[in-house]
Amino acid sequence: MSFHAGEFAREMEYVNRALAEAAVLLAGLDQADGARELRPPGHSPLRTLVEQAEKSAARVTEFLREQSRA
Repeated sequence: MSFHAGEFAREMEYVNRALAEAAVLLAGLDQADGARELRPPGHSPLRTLVEQAEKSAARVTEFLREQSRA
């Protein structure tokens, strides 16, 4: 089981990086949207969802790392 958990943890790292990059891009889009409408930047629902997915992916990755050590 530990071998597979380690492999899955490495795969989740790709998901973590993709979500982090998406969050940065969405933050930029939120800022541009706010500037275009002359209002402070806000959080779009998609940005909030991506940030929640980042947290979930980080928890799954940590769980898989712990399983690979066992």
